[in-house]
Amino acid sequence: MSQDVKLDEKEYQKLSLHFRNVASRFLNSNIDDAPDNLERFLIFIEDSPIINEFIHENNKVTYDIEKVLKSRNYNDQIKLPIRKSEEIAFIFQLINYVSINKFSYYSLVTGYGRNFNDMCNNFHNNTIKPLVDHIVSYLGEMAIDMGLNKKSGTQFNIGDFRGQLNHAEGQASISAEQTYNETKVEELKDVAQKFAKALMEDTSIPDTDKEDTVELVEAAVQEVESEKPKKIILKTAIENVKNIKEVATTGTAVYTLGDQLLTLIQSFS
Repeated sequence: MSQDVKLDEKEYQKLSLHFRNVASRFLNSNIDDAPDNLERFLIFIEDSPIINEFIHENNKVTYDIEKVLKSRNYNDQIKLPIRKSEEIAFIFQLINYVSINKFSYYSLVTGYGRNFNDMCNNFHNNTIKPLVDHIVSYLGEMAIDMGLNKKSGTQFNIGDFRGQLNHAEGQASISAEQTYNETKVEELKDVAQKFAKALMEDTSIPDTDKEDTVELVEAAVQEVESEKPKKIILKTAIENVKNIKEVATTGTAVYTLGDQLLTLIQSFS
């Protein structure tokens, strides 16, 4: 972690949440939305000193992206470097090249599926998501360095789930003027805790997907406790839980609790 750029706990949480929102929007783009969401992704990285520095520190090897793209056959998929820093550099240079040169997204994703939206989705999962995962891991390391993984309240402990969803510790009463229903909020907290525990124990789901979803569910719970919940945060959490359900086995705790969680979050959105 850089010693030059410092973040306090709230700034870190905002950075992590906003990055996940922007990255999720980009990764889940359809073929027509992808170019604009790519621009949003790159702008976010450029405007974030922490993430921008992380990219810069790893962007040491220069690749001939034009040659890589021109030499592809119709059904060829792009092969990523093996080393972490080189993979980060390659993907970042690739998306920058696409952005700067207005490279056709239809050409870019060709060979990754049967129709263009499937191709776009598969391209993002295979070629772009590794970069997102590296950034998420870096932010996770920052949280460890800052000691956030040891704190109670708003933080989930990913490695050892403790169900710490009630961030309003010590709050003795809830004002009658607040716009949410107390019973529903408590039910949401309970289901969210159970869902996160089941998710972390499910070995069939990738760890990075688990961590992304747990953090977004945590953010959604915090939002419904606020007077004016931000719809974009609830929507992003809903999309992530839906994605987990798609890969979860029907009838498992993750699948069943995911259904309950979706219903509860949607009631606030």
